[in-house]
Amino acid sequence: MKTAPLIAALWLAAAAQAGAQSLYKCTVDGKVTYQSMACAKGGEALDVPPPPTAAQVKAAQARAQEDRERMEQLAARNRAQREQRAKEEEADLKSAAANKPPAKADCDKLRTRREELYGQRNDNRRAGNHDAMAETQKSIDKLESDYTKAACGPLD
Repeated sequence: MKTAPLIAALWLAAAAQAGAQSLYKCTVDGKVTYQSMACAKGGEALDVPPPPTAAQVKAAQARAQEDRERMEQLAARNRAQREQRAKEEEADLKSAAANKPPAKADCDKLRTRREELYGQRNDNRRAGNHDAMAETQKSIDKLESDYTKAACGPLD
């Protein structure tokens, strides 16, 4: 009966040795090798940590999952912020384009069209076509309003 505790002690010692095996780094003629047995000369023992326990593995997996979820939340928030900034920039560009002074060519076109409309209105007045003259005057009024909004300068 006294042999059972002795055998149990030997098994425990063997199991402890198996989990804490040593690793040796040996250098022979400038070449480095690693082995589980002590080097004949010129080597050093390396500490090899034991493998993680199941609880440690589970905790690490849980942390990794939390990190992935956090990363996805941050990515979604950053994406939403980028999209919002893009919309704001687009609105700013549209606003700037609307407030931008017109090109000289646009103002010249408006002036030319105004001259044409005045000619039509005068032709309609001479012909006694008062309805057509009134319609032409409405077109002139609208064009002059557009000309003023476009900030093309004074009308002559």
